[in-house]
Amino acid sequence: MRLPPPNKVLIIRLSSIGDIILTSPVIRQTRERYPTAQIDFLTRQEFSSLVVANPHLNSVLTLDTSEGKSSLNAMRDMIRAEKYDIILDLHANLRSILLCRFNGHPPVFRMQKNKFARFMLVKFGIDLYSKIYGEPRTVTEKYLRVGEAIGLDPGDQQLELWLPPDIETAAEDRWEELSKNGAGVIMAPGARHFTKRWPETHYVELIQKLHDEYGWRTVLLGGPDEKEICESIRKKAGGKNAVNLTGSLSLIESFALIKQTSLFVSNDSGLMHVAAAYGIPQVAFFGSTTQQLGFTPLNNSAIVLEMKGLNCRPCSHIGKSAC
Repeated sequence: MRLPPPNKVLIIRLSSIGDIILTSPVIRQTRERYPTAQIDFLTRQEFSSLVVANPHLNSVLTLDTSEGKSSLNAMRDMIRAEKYDIILDLHANLRSILLCRFNGHPPVFRMQKNKFARFMLVKFGIDLYSKIYGEPRTVTEKYLRVGEAIGLDPGDQQLELWLPPDIETAAEDRWEELSKNGAGVIMAPGARHFTKRWPETHYVELIQKLHDEYGWRTVLLGGPDEKEICESIRKKAGGKNAVNLTGSLSLIESFALIKQTSLFVSNDSGLMHVAAAYGIPQVAFFGSTTQQLGFTPLNNSAIVLEMKGLNCRPCSHIGKSAC
């Protein structure tokens, strides 16, 4: 079903880092097709920095989930008052559904999560994705298909990630200083779930090898929760072979620094998609998750390394706390 050209569009994706970056083609294409429309984006407060500098958006609406039901109700009232012509719900969870609980207009189009296919793959190793689609659909393609009603093209999946100019300038200066001291690669050894993390010992070996063969020092990045892991890797790799900036930079400062590197190494994590958005040559390790789940980095300069044929993969669509 194709709708009339919209004057006001709301795009919803509440979390998390990678998922929000993967919505960028939806934002860009909507602006390209409707240059005079009001295009707003709704996300959780802690992730607003990912989209606040995006020039294709008129405004970013933020939801403070710590305030519970009152915040949810207030946001729903705000959405109703704005009288959007269409809402693209790219999250399709209970919270986003409640935010769009209206009688009648505006029409809400939601992402299809293929929960049955995901269940069969995770629980029984039966790959229905290939049987249904021929090849796995990326999450970005699924997002774009939500917007087909307003003419979005699922084939145009070029990512974008916009940052404030002052943050970019500061990152250029920081990387120049790091480079003078031998930095040549950035690694992000962390991930929210244990089974998505390439083992620490392997990162240690890789850091040492890159230093011995190329003279590169490694810059370690990640969130505050990953500081301990990265510090352990730094020490085991010889201390001077790596610099640990994990937890010392803001989210967008980390993004800006990744943009400066010539090589990025990570697990299947949110920062993996940052490197993909900038087209940085990258190596991504996939552990308990698989590419059928749709999170392969959208980057022609990416290499994905995984243990194919391991019959327990994927054991979860997001990862587990233990193997």
